[in-house]
Amino acid sequence: MMDVGAGLRGRVEQGLWPRVESYLGSHDVAGLAVAVVRDEEVVARGFGVRDAGAGTPVTPETMFHLASVSKPFVATAIVSAAATHGEPVLDLDAPITEWVPEFTLADGRQGEVTARRLLSHSSGLPDVQDYEWHDPQLGDDALSEFARSISDWRLQSEPGSTFSYSNAGFELLGLLLSRVTGTTFEEAMRQQVLDPLGLQNSTFLRGDVPPDLAAAPHVGMPLAVPEGSYPYTRRHAPSSTLHSSVLELCRWMVAYFEPAAGSDGQWARLDPAVREQLWQPMMPVGRPPWMGEIGLGWFVGDYRGHRTVSHAGSDPGFGSRFVMVPERRTGVVVLANSNNIPASDIAAAALDVALADVPLSAKPDGMVDLRAMPRSIVGPVAEVLTASGPEAAEAEFRRLAAVDPAEFDLDDERFADATWGAIELHRPSLVWPLLRVWTEVRPDSSDAWTMTGWAHQLDGQHDLARSALQRAIDLNPDNDDATELLSQVPMGEVLVGDPETGQETDVV
Repeated sequence: MMDVGAGLRGRVEQGLWPRVESYLGSHDVAGLAVAVVRDEEVVARGFGVRDAGAGTPVTPETMFHLASVSKPFVATAIVSAAATHGEPVLDLDAPITEWVPEFTLADGRQGEVTARRLLSHSSGLPDVQDYEWHDPQLGDDALSEFARSISDWRLQSEPGSTFSYSNAGFELLGLLLSRVTGTTFEEAMRQQVLDPLGLQNSTFLRGDVPPDLAAAPHVGMPLAVPEGSYPYTRRHAPSSTLHSSVLELCRWMVAYFEPAAGSDGQWARLDPAVREQLWQPMMPVGRPPWMGEIGLGWFVGDYRGHRTVSHAGSDPGFGSRFVMVPERRTGVVVLANSNNIPASDIAAAALDVALADVPLSAKPDGMVDLRAMPRSIVGPVAEVLTASGPEAAEAEFRRLAAVDPAEFDLDDERFADATWGAIELHRPSLVWPLLRVWTEVRPDSSDAWTMTGWAHQLDGQHDLARSALQRAIDLNPDNDDATELLSQVPMGEVLVGDPETGQETDVV
């Protein structure tokens, strides 16, 4: 039993690390780093491996691709530029076209897009559909070219009226920051945020990540590092490509806190005026507990009666969750190098431990128990698939699914976790065997046919893609992902055949 009276390190070592170890020991994961902060004390640890092939262990210094946890950093730089003492260099409510003239829209409404609306995901801009990780843009003009590339877009909602998440908006903010500072986006972030706060290794440039600290992405099941592919392009650097460690993210976290009593001054601090602007709720999001409202680049929520400020991220082969409880000067960081780790559940468990001595409102289901989380059925099915083929894998699925009481998580989301990363990296060959098993054992799964259609689309099998995606929509008319993907498939001949096996039997 955890000693509530123990200090932070004692509580974490007694009450959190054994739970994380137990979870990793019974699930199919690669690596994980977790850090807990209370006042100015940091307790951090790595679990698992940076690279499953090499077996190199994760440490608190291991650097992960952060995906969308990059966005609050960009927001901090933008708001800081607008809050400069004296004459601000940037007006958050002015059209961004003053600095980014190459940004135009097909409906001519680019003048309604402001930095404040982009920061709060209320600009009305659509989201990026394909990050094109397979074709990385590495030049200094990558963001400018992205701004030009969306000239055929139209606003999808009235600016300032509703929350609609848009990665594209942060690419424009990165370009805006570059113009305001007169340097590249990545250099501007280093000068304006990373260096001043003491984040010495953190970088938006993948090439600057020390190889002996870098975590590799793991996709598919069994987990594999996709050779020659990685979620990195400067075209989408502002929304996604910050690389950092849990230790450096703890420095970032403490920079937001009010100084603790007896602080020794070793921690850099953000301007409180900037902090309050960033955290001021702009509009509702309605996704508790972490995403109740959106501020400027940060989500504001409530966890067991305490205000939280947070962001999460997920790109192929990586997942992240960053949560602060500002009034308690407490927070957690969870970084993973696969997509099948429940970072939000681990963060909740870590907060329960960190705040064990603080009155908390009860959760309906009590504290998060990582040890009680069932293993995904995908892992053992994939092991049998690799060793003995699809028929044996299908039999294994049915055998395990029939166990009562259930020992495995049978949810389709677990299959999606195991397949989407490879597909988004344009490496569907890594997961085709698993996709075919999924559609065989779950023929009525709209998600299974969505992923299958997406994979066919990337393989250039447009007839098969249309057939699979239409089947996904027939099974679930509210499947927006399948509808969007279907709209992108080039029209052509109509295939009469089996979208599951890929056998083209007839064309009419």
